[in-house]
Amino acid sequence: WLVHDWIPDHAVTGLYGDGGVGKSLLSLQLLTACATGEPWLGRETKPCKAIGIFCEDAPDELHRRQAALNALYGVEMADLERLRLFPRVADDNALMTFGADGLGQRTGLFDALTREVRAFGAQVVVIDTAADTFVGNENIRGQVRQFITSLTALAIAIDGAVVLCAHPSVSGMTTGSGYAGSTAWNASVRSRLYLTRPPAEDEDEAAGPEERLLT
Repeated sequence: WLVHDWIPDHAVTGLYGDGGVGKSLLSLQLLTACATGEPWLGRETKPCKAIGIFCEDAPDELHRRQAALNALYGVEMADLERLRLFPRVADDNALMTFGADGLGQRTGLFDALTREVRAFGAQVVVIDTAADTFVGNENIRGQVRQFITSLTALAIAIDGAVVLCAHPSVSGMTTGSGYAGSTAWNASVRSRLYLTRPPAEDEDEAAGPEERLLT
């Protein structure tokens, strides 16, 4: 386990959440916890080197969030030699392309990521988000399956875990399932976490603005 009972090794875990709910910050906290050997949400983590690919955040934003997490864990930037972050906002972040026959082909970025992860010795990789890195049709089961299988192969190769951040569909948010696209997204990952804002306890009282629920 990377995080006992929650995030298994040798597999892909999906971390779902609506835009702005905080899944990127939560995944950055996970990377920081693993890199510093600290707990994550009160649960023991496997101390290891960590890499994060953040396709929606600029360097300044990642730095601001990291500074806040450093204060939480009582560490300095100099203490994060086991952590590497790659802000790739506005870049081409496709990890796999698909031909007319539906067969997937890993991109040069996927190969570069694999080399970087192996050279660094990371055992956890966060990819934020699926919308930026998967450029196939999310409703075609075979394409989704090939994409997740390739990420699973990466997790096995590094004797670690891959966490893929993703957005739920409107239907997934309405039903509370957090699903989006083909059922292969849910069936192919080994674990799935869903981050939401908790509902108010009653109609006259709103939930606290900083409260989040992870299921």
